[in-house]
Amino acid sequence: MALVEKGEIFSMSVSKRKYEEMLEEQSDKELASILGISYDELCQLEWDVDTNESSDGLIYDYIYTFRDDSNLEILKKIQGIDIEGRYVYLQPWESDYYESDYYESEIAWYIESPKQLSVLENHLNSIISLTKIVVDEPTKIDLFVMLHAHVIAAMEEFLSGTFIHEITNSDELMKKLIETDPKIGEKKLTLKDIYKENEKIKTTVAKYLNDLTFHRLNKTKEMYKQVLDIDFENIGWFFKAIDVRHHCVHRAGSDKEGKKVDITKESIIELVGDCRELSTLISSEIGK
Repeated sequence: MALVEKGEIFSMSVSKRKYEEMLEEQSDKELASILGISYDELCQLEWDVDTNESSDGLIYDYIYTFRDDSNLEILKKIQGIDIEGRYVYLQPWESDYYESDYYESEIAWYIESPKQLSVLENHLNSIISLTKIVVDEPTKIDLFVMLHAHVIAAMEEFLSGTFIHEITNSDELMKKLIETDPKIGEKKLTLKDIYKENEKIKTTVAKYLNDLTFHRLNKTKEMYKQVLDIDFENIGWFFKAIDVRHHCVHRAGSDKEGKKVDITKESIIELVGDCRELSTLISSEIGK
């Protein structure tokens, strides 16, 4: 009886392992598709996964960092990759999330809600409040690292949500986007598809824009200028803050040499002020 039980247990464990391997393979194939490479190419790479998340555990991005000895030619094929840092951001709604009711409701909110600025303000006010918490020095350093990353994530969300809302609520701006963005402008449709797409054009455009990486500031700046005619002008501080954010989410606030990046209460308050100034500028330009 014991032998039978052991055999049954062994069989169950093998079946479970095969099932887990099947799930892993399926997951990797989905990841390869999202990255724009083949499954065989993905199998040649090794990577680590981190998250960029709020203090209460809300995940903003998954950060896939590929090993230093990864095949450079394969890495160059990956959509949205920072080739120098060998990392790419994937948002939580990637893969199966695209089919969820939550994703659909989020897209609907982007289209319908004009409250992006007030949402950003709520985040920034909370961040300022958190800088006033009295904690020991090691904890304070970790807190400031998380707060810096949170400021950037909140600002990127504002840039994304504001752009999507403005574009999808203006036929003129949607036309301008299609004329200036080669990827969406070159989408080929049959006559049958045209009628289908016409009924859900706002959602289609919103999903396309939501899939763009708004942490790529050069691209974001260009899109705002080309489509909304809003020039960010001098935002060197934002580029620098994004570079620091990279150290925050990849190495817990240390640079490649292991040295802690300089993040203080004052630097966070200054960053919050800069974000407020830029977001107010954008909102006032849109309101004209």
